[in-house]
Parts: sequence; C-alpha cells; structure tokens
Amino acid sequence: MRYTIYAILAAGLSLSLIGCGEKNPGTVPVSITITQKGAPVSGATVTVISSDGKGNTAGGLTNSSGVAVLETSSLWKGTFPGEYGVAVKKWERRFIPASTPDEPDAMGVEQNNVLPEKYGVPSTSGLTLTVGAKGATATFNLEE
Repeated sequence: MRYTIYAILAAGLSLSLIGCGEKNPGTVPVSITITQKGAPVSGATVTVISSDGKGNTAGGLTNSSGVAVLETSSLWKGTFPGEYGVAVKKWERRFIPASTPDEPDAMGVEQNNVLPEKYGVPSTSGLTLTVGAKGATATFNLEE
C-alpha cells in the first residue's frame, strides 16, 4: 500500500513537471471571427496554413459569437508571424440507426460540412491572413 502511494505521488510530480521550462517558441495571439451573411458561425473549425511552405499551422473552434482563438499546439496559443491561407469547415453529424433487425451493429455517423466546400481548403477559400509581430485579429464573412 505504501509503495502504491509513493508511485502515485511520483507520477503526479512527474506530470506536474512536464512543460516546465518550455518557452514560447515565438507565437503571437491570433483571433478570427467567422460570419456567414453577417451572422456569427458557431462551432466552425478554423485552420490556417502558412503560405511560405514552412508548414506552420494553427487552428481553433468558433464560439457562439463566431470567434476562434487559434492555437499552434496545446502548449502555445496563437501562431507564428507570416502569411497564411485560411480554411473553415462546420461539421454537422447525424447518427444513423441500425437499418434492419438483421444488422443491429449497422449504425454509424454521417458527417457533412454545412458550409460551402470552397471555404474548406485554403487554396480555394480566397481567405488569407497576415500575422504580424504582435499578432492578428481578422473577420471573414462567408458570402455564400
């Protein structure tokens, strides 16, 4: 019993030290507001992908006001300064019940992007973002 308590304490201490000493690698705050025909789009996934080929990406989920605060990883908020293409998708999920009594495990989930497909890929969305040394705030109104 005593060894179990020591093991739990050691594990807790180890987990609390993870990330200690991690320095911000240079990310800056970025928030993006997504609207469609002027109304906020909640529950949309916003992804930015660097245009310079360095592979920098960040993402976030819009809240009820249509605002997404981007994160590069679970450790760092924001993204790196630079030019980005922007993609926006909003997934609608529908559970599909079993179709017949003979196939009770045939249920599943159907998933559809409810926004126009062109916004789902940076190269076709027409949405771009410039992130400066102090960060960026942008609003994109999806016209379709």
